[in-house]
Amino acid sequence: MVMLKQDSLDKEQARIAAMRARAEARTQRFMNARVRTMGVDKAGLDAQVEAKRLAKEAEKKADMDQASYDQQVARVLEEQEEQARLERAAQMEALKSDLSYQCTLPKNQTPKLGDKIEAESCSIGAAQNFAGEDKTREERRRLQQAQMRQWTSQQKAEKIARAMEEKEDDMRFHQYLSAVDEMRGQLEEEEKAVARADRLNNRMLNEEQARLTAESRANEAALQAKLAELELEHAKNDPFLNEETDFAKSAIADYRVRPDHFKGYSEAQVKYIFKKNEELVSDHKETKRQEAEVEKAWGQHVAAVTRVMEENEQEAKAQADYLNQLQKEDLEKQVIVQAEKKRQMREDRFGAIDGGFYKGFGTSCR
Repeated sequence: MVMLKQDSLDKEQARIAAMRARAEARTQRFMNARVRTMGVDKAGLDAQVEAKRLAKEAEKKADMDQASYDQQVARVLEEQEEQARLERAAQMEALKSDLSYQCTLPKNQTPKLGDKIEAESCSIGAAQNFAGEDKTREERRRLQQAQMRQWTSQQKAEKIARAMEEKEDDMRFHQYLSAVDEMRGQLEEEEKAVARADRLNNRMLNEEQARLTAESRANEAALQAKLAELELEHAKNDPFLNEETDFAKSAIADYRVRPDHFKGYSEAQVKYIFKKNEELVSDHKETKRQEAEVEKAWGQHVAAVTRVMEENEQEAKAQADYLNQLQKEDLEKQVIVQAEKKRQMREDRFGAIDGGFYKGFGTSCR
């Protein structure tokens, strides 16, 4: 019994030491922010917690079922032992009654000549002490039952303590997860705030850069416009580019020019050339339009003539069909008339006398 208690204490101390070591390692991991937030999968952890909870519930139910079974077995054994004890007691009572009755008989009331017999000091021949007899059976069974009850109570207490410890571990683990989630939320909020500030800063920098770029482009455009204006003004006032065209006129007539002094056409001549070109283009367009109208009218005329010819052909075909039908009907009538004539001729052939010939006799007016 002492050894069992010592083993239980050793196991409990080892379990407590292991729990303290796990708690210390967990605290170290929790204090290390990099390790704490690295690869944390909340969904996976929740699934593990749920699986662990279900496993513990199943184990708890199995323990309860086992405890109930053990209690039932112990109760059945106790009932059997109690029944056996009662039977043995009844047998002993019956035996005692029988012995008491036998003692009352005169033959059994003889005076004792010797000392009281001690069964333990008798030899085998006295038939009072037998080899293999277990005189301490009842006491041993009682002690064994008490020891079994003590073991069962101890196991139940250990299971309850273990369940309480596991429950505390679960609570501490849940607190750890809650702390991790809270710290993760804080870190995420801090990261979001930093990202928001970075985006705002980048936006301000981009706006400032865009403003500077727009100003630079506006200044560049103004400079280019000014340079273009200066270049145009220079081109207008440059004597090399603006040659006098009247210098090439001939002294004989204004419409004649000197080839060796020709500097190009004047502005009026250029406008006249452009005007004539526009008139040619307009005339060409008008000619194309008139040709298109003529083609369209010719197409309409051809379509009308084709339609009239088709109508005439249809009418001629219909007229021919009508005449053919009349001719067919006339031929059919002629065939019928010819057949009737042939029949009549067969009936009126020469020399034939029929019943009508004799009917004419005696019918004159005389």
